[in-house]
Amino acid sequence: MQRKTRLKLSLKKRIRIRLKKLRAKVKPLILAYKSRIIMKKLFKLQEFRKAKSVLFYVSFNNEVDTYKMIRKALKLKKTVYVPIVDFKNKRLTISRIRTFPETLIRTSCGILEPKPGSEEFYHGKKIDIIIVPGVGFDCKGNRLGYGGGFYDRLLKDMASLKIGVAYEFQILKQLPTEKYDQKLNLIITEKREYSIVT
Repeated sequence: MQRKTRLKLSLKKRIRIRLKKLRAKVKPLILAYKSRIIMKKLFKLQEFRKAKSVLFYVSFNNEVDTYKMIRKALKLKKTVYVPIVDFKNKRLTISRIRTFPETLIRTSCGILEPKPGSEEFYHGKKIDIIIVPGVGFDCKGNRLGYGGGFYDRLLKDMASLKIGVAYEFQILKQLPTEKYDQKLNLIITEKREYSIVT
């Protein structure tokens, strides 16, 4: 591995640790309040209102809450998908859900996923909108994930509007990037929207 790449990975790791610690310090009630604001902004978007299909991550560990988003999207009769982590192949597979959270089960990682046997796998390349989690983001649409590259592999293959949802304190001026990192089209926080021109 080249020295430049090693330095970027080391910097990413330090930023990741700092932002996760920062997020862990915020009171749950404050995070819930910020999540409600982000949800309202997302659902007001013209692109979201028009979207027929949406892939949501299922939030955990103080991420922007998507539970209410998923329930409301289902109520609006949108086709809703969630990811399933395939650790063996280091990829995310996609499953449709029709109710939430009744047909999901908590995995060993603490994330809700469709119960084995209840999956409705999706193998296409076109979901209207993908709601993307992250530890950190920057104003140029770059995203810092948890280090496994799962979402980068997924986003690379999908012809979708890619929207990150984040707390404002997760937004940095600039993140270190590598060639395989996938940019987002839009990032929504409780304070503002960062629209990325590509």
